[in-house]
Amino acid sequence: MVSKLLENNNNKLSKNSIMEDNWNSHSQISLSNNGLIPTDEESDMDSYNPITFDQDSVEIDKLDEPIDTTSLYKTKSGQHNEPTLDEPPYSRFGRKEKIFLVIQCAFTGLFSSIAGSIYYPVLSVMEKEFYITEEQVNVSVVVYFIFQALSPTLMGGLADSLGRRPVVLSSIVLYFCACIGLARCTNYSQLIGLRCLQAAGISPVIAVNSGIMGDVTTKAERGGYMGLVSGTQVLGTAFGALIGAGLSSRWSWRSIFWFLVIGSGICLIVSIIVLPETKRTVAGNGSITPKSYLNRAPILTLPSVRRKLHLDSPEYSTLEKKNKVNLLAPFSVMKDAEVCCLLLVAGLQYATWTTHQTALTTALAKDYHLHVAIIGVCFLPSGICTMISVVTTGRYLNWIYSKKLAAHKAWFEEQRKELLKQNNNNIRYVEDLMTNDPTYTFNIYKARLQPALATLVCSSAGFCAFGWCVDVHAPLAAVLCMSGFGSLFSNCILTMSTTLIVDLFPSKASTATGCLNLFRCSLSAIFIACLTKMVKHMTYGGVFTFLTSITGLSAFLLLIPISMGKQLTHKKQLENAKLLKMDHIEPLGNDEDSNISIQEQYDKHSLK
Repeated sequence: MVSKLLENNNNKLSKNSIMEDNWNSHSQISLSNNGLIPTDEESDMDSYNPITFDQDSVEIDKLDEPIDTTSLYKTKSGQHNEPTLDEPPYSRFGRKEKIFLVIQCAFTGLFSSIAGSIYYPVLSVMEKEFYITEEQVNVSVVVYFIFQALSPTLMGGLADSLGRRPVVLSSIVLYFCACIGLARCTNYSQLIGLRCLQAAGISPVIAVNSGIMGDVTTKAERGGYMGLVSGTQVLGTAFGALIGAGLSSRWSWRSIFWFLVIGSGICLIVSIIVLPETKRTVAGNGSITPKSYLNRAPILTLPSVRRKLHLDSPEYSTLEKKNKVNLLAPFSVMKDAEVCCLLLVAGLQYATWTTHQTALTTALAKDYHLHVAIIGVCFLPSGICTMISVVTTGRYLNWIYSKKLAAHKAWFEEQRKELLKQNNNNIRYVEDLMTNDPTYTFNIYKARLQPALATLVCSSAGFCAFGWCVDVHAPLAAVLCMSGFGSLFSNCILTMSTTLIVDLFPSKASTATGCLNLFRCSLSAIFIACLTKMVKHMTYGGVFTFLTSITGLSAFLLLIPISMGKQLTHKKQLENAKLLKMDHIEPLGNDEDSNISIQEQYDKHSLK
């Protein structure tokens, strides 16, 4: 009897110890899943290999150095290629929220594009109003492009440091005030000064919009969203001249600027209420409430918005290191030869397009003797074709990116298996070999820019034909068809280059896009300033033959970033890695959710 009691007691004790062991192990696993205590099992778990796109089993005893288990719990903002079960998403903005941001960005950007085109139909009217020459009235167009080039270059750095929202709001306020002044101006000097202020105010919005899209999108979807933003913004170009012609013919040229006052005032009120802060150094993936009141949108106080963005449970791990305010930051972007080639090609193409718009206004008024209202209608083919090209280019970029990335992954896996066979399944050696060899890196330059070669040639042919049609006084239908054909292909390179720049510099997207603005608007100002004298000596046919020859030949410069850009960037990254003794290099573009550039890996390590 006593022996049975002792036996039962021992069984109970053993059961309790087993339950206690199970409870302890369960608690440890729970804590580990929350990223608090890494267990032994987790030390042996599969770690994500950024080179092979999948998970590889790592044997601890084969590695010379201990594995940093805390790295397994980093989020995408810190370590993009190592997702975990508890990892926050790259952005808390869902599809509906992203569409809302597209509409908001397009609404604000609309006033930058419309301020230029809405002014074209009244150029001849302004000559008579202020008793000035054609060259002098063209100066009012030139100064707009000059300040449209300079302002984003400086303000882009502020947007990358202080946040997107304060820069957007200040830009709209400045633009609103300038439009009131233009509607009331009484002499030529006031017109020039206020046009400068108008351009300086609203032009940074275009660069900031690219930054906003870069904050909330990944490479795989970025082309489509960038295309939607650019396409909707270009509505101002498509219908601006028509609106300007209608307003000026019904009332006067001053009604154009009163129209912009009303529109920008509505935009300002809407932006103050609903525009959220998206800069990842301020709001992370959208789940962090900004500290500054300037960065907070009143809409964030709504319970439904707070639930959607997880504002009550902020994910601080997605908060990126703040950038210092640096007004010279654009020069760090332009120091790369391949980036300068891209900016030059896109700038030349845009400058040719804007020169064609200015020439179209002058030719229709003086050579075809059309009324202001009819001149506005004649801008529709160019504007509509531009809008179609920008939107379809964004969709095409998404499709071609996914296709090329899938093909690269399949080829990469074949190469990896072959190298493993040749090196006795030495995973660590093969990973280092493939990481340090740019041959195995995904060529994002080719994925984004390869279609641009054909579009540049077609655009150059269209504008060349447009110039000769005007020169020989061809039927108006022929002039407008060539204008639309050239415009259909001319703005494709802008969408491609903007998307690529945001891919390369996601945390400096506004600064990088400001550099593109600097090139395209500076060249536009130069071309338009020289247009009148060039036409006198070369005629329209000669002018556009010259301009399209330059833009067509510049297309060959894209062969540099397409064929050599990957190697140049990889070489620079290797040099920086040696200087900083970085242990691992992440090749650019291998993962479609990776949003960190090679140069920014260097920047992050240099800050440590």
